[in-house]
Amino acid sequence: MLKEIQQHLKATPFEPFEIRSSNGEVYRVEHPENAAIVGGRVIVARKEGEGVHVLSALHIVAVSGMERVS
Repeated sequence: MLKEIQQHLKATPFEPFEIRSSNGEVYRVEHPENAAIVGGRVIVARKEGEGVHVLSALHIVAVSGMERVS
């Protein structure tokens, strides 16, 4: 999954995507600077702008594109 996330982050043009964890939580990545891969973890900035979510690669079960809402 880390490779797939990396591909989403480097895509040109960037398209927002979602990361789903094993507990059913969904983390939206709306901008490429809002997420990073560090070792075996994915760091995702919180939408509220304060803090981050740290996701272990072992608990990431799906990565998918998001539909843009106009």
